[in-house]
Amino acid sequence: MPRVIVIGSVNHDRIWQLDAPLTPGGRIQFSSQTTRLGGGAFYTGRQLLELGADVAIVSRLMRDEQGQAALKSLTTDGFDTEYIMMTPGKTAPLEIFLEPSGERTIIAPAGRSQPLTAAGKLSGAGAYINALVLDENLVEQIGAQPLVLTQFPLRPATPRPSDFVISSRDDVADDLALAWQRAGQIAGSRLKMLVLTNGTRPITLFDGSQAVEVAPADRVDTTNTIGAGDRFAGSFLFALLEGKAPAAAAREASRITAEWLRRRGD
Repeated sequence: MPRVIVIGSVNHDRIWQLDAPLTPGGRIQFSSQTTRLGGGAFYTGRQLLELGADVAIVSRLMRDEQGQAALKSLTTDGFDTEYIMMTPGKTAPLEIFLEPSGERTIIAPAGRSQPLTAAGKLSGAGAYINALVLDENLVEQIGAQPLVLTQFPLRPATPRPSDFVISSRDDVADDLALAWQRAGQIAGSRLKMLVLTNGTRPITLFDGSQAVEVAPADRVDTTNTIGAGDRFAGSFLFALLEGKAPAAAAREASRITAEWLRRRGD
């Protein structure tokens, strides 16, 4: 059972299922509104747990009733929650507006840029990072992990030594050389490969000079892909830890993510 360190957010996602697309000045109805745990660390960690990994989460929760309930739920799920920091304050949900087409609009509360830290020594077979701001000690500990995968930050972020940088193709430059340069700025000299998912189109693996395209799993008819990218990242990292080559790991991750989407439905 490999031990994996997952660094990032555990949110309370409040999902509004809209009856029509968002339009400026429009009046829109919603058919349902649900609140559940989400966030990059949560979805990636859940996938790793389901595959058999021992998962420790480095995150931050509020010390109010909702935060305590989230911590209890994570512990019940099987996460090692020793490195979750409980801070004073009120839990603010992440608002997600989900259109009938599956298009998402996410509204996050302000003040979410405080550096993540970890009390105690982190040790694992691999680490996954989906966070913007990390303190110096956490970056140093990440550098000591044998295999590190980081999500490509969409905003200015703390550099962190990483072997693989993963992103949606929509979120990086069309020019692979430019995307590689930006990935290097976040991952440093350890960077081995940029992994770009692209919905139902091929997954691109780029090592700075050569691009390899991997056919994804068959399309799944769903209008709710929340968490799918994080699930893919967890499956990809687990396959690498099993010794699979990156292309084989991408195929396996795509298959597992498609199966999860089928089970979940809309």
